[in-house]
Amino acid sequence: MRSPTPPAAVSDLGRLAYLDRLRAISIVAVVVLHAAAWNWSTFDPSGSAWQTLNWADSAVRFSVPVFFMISGSLFLDPKRNVTWRSLFRKSLPRLLVAFVVWSVFFALVGTYGPGGTGTLVSLATQIVLGHYHLWFLFALVGLYLVTPILRRVVTDRTTAWYFVGLAGVFASVLPLLTHVPLAGKLLQTVLDTMQLQLVLGYTLYFVLGYLLSTARVSPKQLRWAFALGAAGIVVTAVGTSWLTQRGNEPNGLLYDYLTPGVVLSAVAVFLGVKAWSESRPQARPGHVVSTLSTYSFGIFLVHPLFQWGYQQFGITTAFAHPVSSVPLLALMILVPSLLVAMLLRRMPRLGRFIA
Repeated sequence: MRSPTPPAAVSDLGRLAYLDRLRAISIVAVVVLHAAAWNWSTFDPSGSAWQTLNWADSAVRFSVPVFFMISGSLFLDPKRNVTWRSLFRKSLPRLLVAFVVWSVFFALVGTYGPGGTGTLVSLATQIVLGHYHLWFLFALVGLYLVTPILRRVVTDRTTAWYFVGLAGVFASVLPLLTHVPLAGKLLQTVLDTMQLQLVLGYTLYFVLGYLLSTARVSPKQLRWAFALGAAGIVVTAVGTSWLTQRGNEPNGLLYDYLTPGVVLSAVAVFLGVKAWSESRPQARPGHVVSTLSTYSFGIFLVHPLFQWGYQQFGITTAFAHPVSSVPLLALMILVPSLLVAMLLRRMPRLGRFIA
């Protein structure tokens, strides 16, 4: 890929237009993902309902990786004044406050709400571990902590791409190969002996986000990205179906955010939205897109509450065939989550931290 790309268009809010579009698309995809994945394991894997959930889940796995890539494109940008002081004074406190507030909230709901144990031990455990979706905040904390190091890495693009290559091999490809019968155990032993931790985890997406945001991609390269992204979705869906049928039980191995199929789909979405935005520099994001982008953090934090609430009344993807139930349920979760996020943002001082 040639580099760097010319300055991108900005939205009415002063942000990069393509990043606004990516945030909006990704937060909708997150809601669809959770709607589709909530009880997919309860469906018969041989039926069309399960396959619909499987394909829907596989198609939107890019959502969380794209959020990591957006953060990387911003925090690793040498033109932005990001120092360890600003990280510890501003960025990290926001994540920690959000985690504490929402962890306590969901722990109270989970402990004292319907089906909860009502015990202090359960409450304390849930507060410390956090609700299932709050892992994302933990991951961001880790990435922010290594940001000063990664900013040095990306000063040389060759080194940065070398880093991405290593991360792709050691964080995405090799861990998946450890599940291959017989040879996988030997490979796992080798990896455990090497203990190459530097390029593991979501640093792959963080650095990749910056490199792609500053790269000029040719039409041919973009077509290849789309083809590989589509192939990644197919491999994820077909592979998940095969593993599930083979083991006679739900198997979400290929749903992992660091599997090669998900990496390829995330790259395709990122580059596709960026290229579309650059081809229409005067087309600023509409009101809906800008609103979803602005409140994406709040929507992400609050949306499991509505999904849980609907479940108490038996409203899940099982109320109709997933072809219709998934988009309808996703809309029923997204709209009130957006409204709550907008209200929470208006809270003095605390609002910007929790929404």
